[in-house]
Amino acid sequence: MPCCPRSRRSQALMRVAIAGKGGTGKTTISGTLARVLARRGREVLAIDADTTPNLAVTLGVPPARAQEMMELPRNMMERQQQDDGTMKTVFTADSEEVISRYSAAGPDGVRLLVMGKINHGGAG
Repeated sequence: MPCCPRSRRSQALMRVAIAGKGGTGKTTISGTLARVLARRGREVLAIDADTTPNLAVTLGVPPARAQEMMELPRNMMERQQQDDGTMKTVFTADSEEVISRYSAAGPDGVRLLVMGKINHGGAG
């Protein structure tokens, strides 16, 4: 069944997280799902939080562009103590600015934001 034009669809915000054991195809499934949704007219932001990010390959982001993607500055996040005593990391920067400045677009219109890359020891 053909997809309805975007203006005729009601598009609720959808967040999908793919998690599991290493080597099970999480990156492949994530990239494929992101590309399919984008081809169907959805705005998709794919966030690669893996310490060895490879989602760019699955999304079709050119390797040179993926290498250029900047690490998010640490001052965009801060640890805050919650009422129950636990600590939570929260963004202090505007999300739209972060996306426009630090993400890259793939050929299907998926925007990729890499958050888990470690550039050197002790950066964790």
